[in-house]
Amino acid sequence: MNRLTRLIVWTAAVTLVAALAGPAAAQEAPPALTLVDIVAATDQRNPAVTAARRAVDAAEASVRLARAGAGISVSAQGSAGIVGGTTTTSSSLSSSAGLSASYTIYDSGETAASVRQAEANLRSAQAALGQVRQDTALAAAQAYVTLLRAQRAVDQSAQVVAQNQGLLRQAEAQFQAGAVARADVVRAQANLAAAEGNLIAARSAVDQATAGLNTTIGQGPLAAIAAASAPAAPQTTVAQGDLARLVEDRPEVRRALADIDAATAALAVAQASDGMQVALTGGVTQGFTPTGQTVYSIGTSVSLPLIDGGRSSAQVAQAQANLAAARARIEGTRLTLQLQAVTALSSITSARARITSAQAGLAFAQESLRLSQGRYAAGAATILEVIDAQTALVQAQVTLDGAQFDELAGVVSLRYALGRSVVDGTI
Repeated sequence: MNRLTRLIVWTAAVTLVAALAGPAAAQEAPPALTLVDIVAATDQRNPAVTAARRAVDAAEASVRLARAGAGISVSAQGSAGIVGGTTTTSSSLSSSAGLSASYTIYDSGETAASVRQAEANLRSAQAALGQVRQDTALAAAQAYVTLLRAQRAVDQSAQVVAQNQGLLRQAEAQFQAGAVARADVVRAQANLAAAEGNLIAARSAVDQATAGLNTTIGQGPLAAIAAASAPAAPQTTVAQGDLARLVEDRPEVRRALADIDAATAALAVAQASDGMQVALTGGVTQGFTPTGQTVYSIGTSVSLPLIDGGRSSAQVAQAQANLAAARARIEGTRLTLQLQAVTALSSITSARARITSAQAGLAFAQESLRLSQGRYAAGAATILEVIDAQTALVQAQVTLDGAQFDELAGVVSLRYALGRSVVDGTI
């Protein structure tokens, strides 16, 4: 390839890159969203929350349906046709219209139990909505913390690249002055290349964390989004001995209690299904042809199932088993929630102890790097000593940042474990 061809290819490549980068560069950076903003957006847009809200609507409709069983039922009828027979050659038109009504006077408590069951199912659906909102809020908060970790890793990697660039320049200057061997330059170049590779990987992790946060919110993974700095962690006021009592505020517990109420009402429905039914009935029919006779009727109907092939007893046994299972589940739920709360509180305590230790380690690493850089500049140390000090400093910063993010994640988890907002409030 001659010089002219290479120039044409290079110009085309630059033009293409500029065309692709131009629109992106012209776009404004998205506003940085706080944790409160992110959780609020998740509550509005996450499909799981929307589905849970619709489930509450359906449960409310079920309550109205159950209550309608105690009302008066009215229906209209009409008929028209030709009446004839084999003994006559003539036929006549017959038509009539009428109304009928019925009202259940006594149903062994089946309707009342059905209403209680529907109302308990509504409470269960409302608690399930609260649980889904809590779960998605926790997922959004965790995705937010993951993105902050990834962004911090990019900052650290960029800092390491800058340090290695400076170290390479210093090594080259020292080599030109004859103060160090060529190996120092090669070592600095290798470390710079490794640092640049780590920076690329860190930026890729940010892209993945951004996609994860977007998906949790309920929007496209490639949507532009930015996360604001982490909020300050509050002081811990919750004692470990209080956790068993505090988890009773969790929507899972409220849902389990509502499920017990629903199962209890379902048992009452099953027991009443083979009981006596008494209804008041009435109607009026107006004939049009061949006569205009009006017929009225009013009375009562009584029914009492005698033999149903064991269906009623099977329904009662099924309802009893469901009630026993609901009562057993709530105990397992409480134990699981208590474990979550204890784990979250323990993680906060551990993170805060590691923060104190990491702060001391960071101060020591900063001083060690300062001393090694001074020794290398004076020719009293090797480049390996500086590289080791830089590595130790980066690791100390990573340790401190990790402990701080662990503290934030622990605060979020504890708030979740106590059934509170994951974004604010005491812990």
